[in-house]
Amino acid sequence: MVFRLDRPFDIDPAGQRVLDIEAMAQCVRDAAGALHAAGVRRGDRFAVYKDNHLDCLLLAAAGIRIGAVPVMLSGLLPTDPALALLRRTEPKLLVSNRRLLSREGNGGESLTSFAERTVSLDGGVPGATPFAELYGSADPAPDPRPDDELMMLTHTSGTTGVPKLIMYTPEKLQGQMARLECRHLPPITFRRNDTVAMFCPYVHARAFTWIYSVLTLAPTKVLVMSESDPQVVGPLFERHRPTVIEALPIDYARLEGLADDRRSRAFASVRMFVGNFDAVRWPIIRTFLNASRHRFPVWREGYGQSETGGMGMTFISRRTANRRRDELPGPRKVGRPMPGFTQLKVVDPKTFAPVPDGRPGLVLARTRARCVGYYGEPERWEEKVRGEWWNTGDIGIRSRTGSLRLLDREVNHVPGMSCLEQEDILVDRLPKGHDVALLTVPDGPPVPVVATPDGTLDEASWAGATRGLPALAKPVVIASDAMPRTGTGKIVREELRRRHLGETEPPGSGRWT
Repeated sequence: MVFRLDRPFDIDPAGQRVLDIEAMAQCVRDAAGALHAAGVRRGDRFAVYKDNHLDCLLLAAAGIRIGAVPVMLSGLLPTDPALALLRRTEPKLLVSNRRLLSREGNGGESLTSFAERTVSLDGGVPGATPFAELYGSADPAPDPRPDDELMMLTHTSGTTGVPKLIMYTPEKLQGQMARLECRHLPPITFRRNDTVAMFCPYVHARAFTWIYSVLTLAPTKVLVMSESDPQVVGPLFERHRPTVIEALPIDYARLEGLADDRRSRAFASVRMFVGNFDAVRWPIIRTFLNASRHRFPVWREGYGQSETGGMGMTFISRRTANRRRDELPGPRKVGRPMPGFTQLKVVDPKTFAPVPDGRPGLVLARTRARCVGYYGEPERWEEKVRGEWWNTGDIGIRSRTGSLRLLDREVNHVPGMSCLEQEDILVDRLPKGHDVALLTVPDGPPVPVVATPDGTLDEASWAGATRGLPALAKPVVIASDAMPRTGTGKIVREELRRRHLGETEPPGSGRWT
């Protein structure tokens, strides 16, 4: 098995683009030596806040190797939330790069304010130690943490403000979350002859469970993507035809034009597309499945949360994706819970009594993979825990056969409708490049915020898109780049609400966001 990188690691002075397992392991040992030389010791917290690449994960592995606790922060996280998380954790060391370290928060605070020491991977930052000065230091003996001790902190997406920091132990992350993916279950897991391409925020727990499955199932080739620029992705995929691709919705959206290009064979060999972090709109699913020349390509959509890992899974065929638009229910059917790993139930949001199948309610999950807490915010954790059950904050419907369909987040839910499904239908009917977020209000129809490439909306197109749907308020039209999103591409609905609805409160309680 070999790893091919779209660009060299920031922690590798040799600038390698092709690495085997031993070369990857050596990167971890070298990074462990550098961290140790910087003063990191067993039990210390150290923060990784750098440009996205798989070496974020390797830095975490290096720290874990010597018994330290990595605090993983996405390089796409804005400065002020990053400062808030650094303030909360007070790391011994901050590992970052010049681009991020040059920023200041709104209050003039520096990123280096809350760490005892800072290392700049590309140097050139006053007061920060260049990584090159530490590289080559002796690798200390491994000193891993026990299965029940804190191993790592990662953050949630932050759609409702400063992200939460999730606490993982080895038993939860390695022993439970990664366990299902490491089983040989063709065709939904890797085959030995697969070429796997991955787009991911590599600070996220998803990257850790994914790498376990890669190392266990050993596909022939792994294409490690740090970004989704079509000018980079196209040539690489033409040379090394991926058979399995996993990406965020925002990555698929950026690559949609490449998939639409019938001259390109970048996606011709793909047998399975995997969506992660959020549901993908129907037009994008259709475009990618049609770009594959495989006889029976599928789209695998997972349902899960950072706190629980995977909870459900569903598949979409090319035939389903190409059905008449009016027949499409929206890709919010998340399938059945994973047998032997997860149980799901639907309850009344006020009484928590179970509701009959076919009726909407709050989705609770029971899984042994549930993480152990929110760092520094135990009260937020306790609000979502009900004994062995985890409150997902989602409103859904369970069928008689046990499958689950999501309607909305509880904070945005209005009885009798599903904004998520309506959004899917609207986006499917509108021209390409349009996106929609419905903002619910307590005493009127939802307010649609429509993002278009040029900030204008054709009235006839909107009339056609809304035909036959429940009543909507007059749309608010914005340019696509004005749609507030998290680093993983999720729409920040609370920011939209603040901008366009002022003080109007959402209909839900918001207790479990």
